[in-house]
Amino acid sequence: MPLFSVLRGLKVFLFSNPALVSQSQTRFVLPCRPGQKLKDQFVKKICLLLALASLFASPRVQAISLDDIQLWTGSGTNRAALVVEWNSPEVFNLTTVPAPIANKTMVWGYRFNGSATGTQMLTAILASDPKLYVVVDDTYGTFIEAIGYNRNGNGVAGVTDGMVTDGANTFTNGILIDPNLNPDAAQAINSGDLFWSGYFGPNWQTWNEEGDNGGFLASPNRGASPFWDGNTYSQGQWASANYGPDDLMLTNGSWIGYSVTAAGYDNNTTHAAYYAYNNDEQAPPSPDGTYTAYVYNTNDFAAAIVSTNNIDSTSPYNNPLAVLGRPTLNFFDPYPEDGDVTDRVSIIDDPFNVTPSGSDVITEVSIGGQITVKLGRKVYDDPNNPYGIDLIVYGNSFFSASDTSGSVSDLTDLNAATLGSGINGHAAVVSVSQDGTNWYDYATTSVLFPDNAYRWDDTNDSWTDEEMNPTKPLNPYISTNNFGGQTVASALDQFIGAAGGSGYALKASGLPWIQYVRITPGPGTYTVIDAVAAVNPAVVGARLSIAPENLAAGITNLAFQSPGNSSQNLISLNFDSVSELAKVSTVSLHEFSAFAPVVGHVAEAYQITVKAIGGTDAVSYLADLILHPAANYSGNGGDLRVWQWVGTNWAAQAFAYSATNQEILVAGVTNFSACVVSQIIPPTLGVQHLTLNQGPTFAFTPVPNCQQALQRSTNLVTWTTIATVTPTSESPVSLQDNSAPADKAFYRLVVTLP
Repeated sequence: MPLFSVLRGLKVFLFSNPALVSQSQTRFVLPCRPGQKLKDQFVKKICLLLALASLFASPRVQAISLDDIQLWTGSGTNRAALVVEWNSPEVFNLTTVPAPIANKTMVWGYRFNGSATGTQMLTAILASDPKLYVVVDDTYGTFIEAIGYNRNGNGVAGVTDGMVTDGANTFTNGILIDPNLNPDAAQAINSGDLFWSGYFGPNWQTWNEEGDNGGFLASPNRGASPFWDGNTYSQGQWASANYGPDDLMLTNGSWIGYSVTAAGYDNNTTHAAYYAYNNDEQAPPSPDGTYTAYVYNTNDFAAAIVSTNNIDSTSPYNNPLAVLGRPTLNFFDPYPEDGDVTDRVSIIDDPFNVTPSGSDVITEVSIGGQITVKLGRKVYDDPNNPYGIDLIVYGNSFFSASDTSGSVSDLTDLNAATLGSGINGHAAVVSVSQDGTNWYDYATTSVLFPDNAYRWDDTNDSWTDEEMNPTKPLNPYISTNNFGGQTVASALDQFIGAAGGSGYALKASGLPWIQYVRITPGPGTYTVIDAVAAVNPAVVGARLSIAPENLAAGITNLAFQSPGNSSQNLISLNFDSVSELAKVSTVSLHEFSAFAPVVGHVAEAYQITVKAIGGTDAVSYLADLILHPAANYSGNGGDLRVWQWVGTNWAAQAFAYSATNQEILVAGVTNFSACVVSQIIPPTLGVQHLTLNQGPTFAFTPVPNCQQALQRSTNLVTWTTIATVTPTSESPVSLQDNSAPADKAFYRLVVTLP
């Protein structure tokens, strides 16, 4: 019913009947910090490097560039970047903080005009990315005590030292200041977060680009040396910062980095306590551009041995328990030319012998034998899993490599070493079962694909400590690709964060789920097993790949799910064509100052990119994009809009909506970019107040970033515009009619959509 009110003969009619809404011609006619002193963080850098090394001195693949960064905030023509590496210190003196759950390096971009400081950049990034949070001591300026990242996106950003607990509500725009919190005992409330905290113990080291003058289009190269130079206080193109973020001035191309001090306070030193710090410091490596890190979960792997027979009798390969848990990360190599060393598992350096602590790493199953395991959880036939693969089996296969200096080890330069065309390994037959009694047998796998435990840094010619994801399958294209003649580094680029192994799709078995896996050798041979893993879905923030060979094999769909709810599919890309092997990434957008204003209530927003994995050629493709509105959306899609960024503005995209599946389909996309789903929520016009000496005042919640006009009529035929407004947010708006007629009037609100 229409609202009705009378004062001094004035009748005010507010049209609020939804039947009066018109959508013709895209219009809705609706019813009515100060400068920092480094806090007892001994200033170790005493001089600046005067020579600026060329950004393009290395002919190899460059570090991530400003153009590659997907998370941006601020506005302006200048660009700077923040790099954070969560890494474990070498020595845990004066700290009880647990090691970060994974070594991970992330990057954010910041746009600005004129001058800006590191603190301004950090504050803006924290306000724009709700997953990032810091603990700050502001006694002598901005001193970073702790940095955390809520990977799961579940909103549980908080810290505790066992005595003091600060929940998410105590953070202001991602910043916590609590002098009662002990940073050398603090932990993240959410155990799945990336986190480190420190003050007297290993703490956050501040870095900036060499020369302090900006100009770096790509992330500074930290060089081949594992630690900084104690004489120059630099590492490659990173320099230990002279100042804290309050006094670090930004120019175009500036980079600020944070990494955990490698060794921290040395309580065994003979020096005075004031100088008792170990100089082993590490600058952050170049970020890899992905925003998800795998957190080890024993339920993702084989958790129990069910049965075995004909296991090899020779130690250390006769222990079936070696196949439980994750694939091997490191092993003790007793045979290299340079003596006993610990090596990372790689596609040219397969796991064997024992771990550095002496544990067994692989199990050999002899001719006619078998090993049966029970996984820690059920593994489901999930078409949304990457490439439709649900299970991964790891062995100890490897590629031969040439052009190496001496025997293969962690010292081998993977940018120079080239691969042979074949894989050295063992044949295996993998079988799956729901109950351990009835089995489905896959065809013999002639050789299990090699493993790779850590990410190789192309730019710095060195290994990182960032673990590859053992629950992420390789693109099946890789197992059919001939890597002969390629460098090891270029082959690993195609892994895109996966740890290798051979993948199996449960769809072939006809079983909706399994929990038992049996492995037997191929005919007339033996086989070697390292681990068995269940596949986890790809989430928004991860990267996958797509190749023409995938499409020919019927693998056309890539799905990205919610980090906090693996059953909630957020993005699907269904490719009709792609010109070459390409990497596909998706990142959530939370801040839009770098873009034009978005019309309506932003429900979902993502940055989607498709780039060639190797080379610089542009990738041509045709794909359908499927998005989903907010989880609580119950409409029919008529009030939704899809916008795509076209470089200077948002362009409306035609789409179809399925209420049954809650899917928004945008067909035939040839150039992905930022995409937004917005909801147009029609405002309701209400009387805010009527006064004796002034006209009526009306209030409404606007549709952001489009014009809204308050109109008046005395006959419902002729309408006069009283006031117009184009709000930039959904904050309530009030408009007044100071020339209202003495008798009666009708009012309406006209919303004009672009």
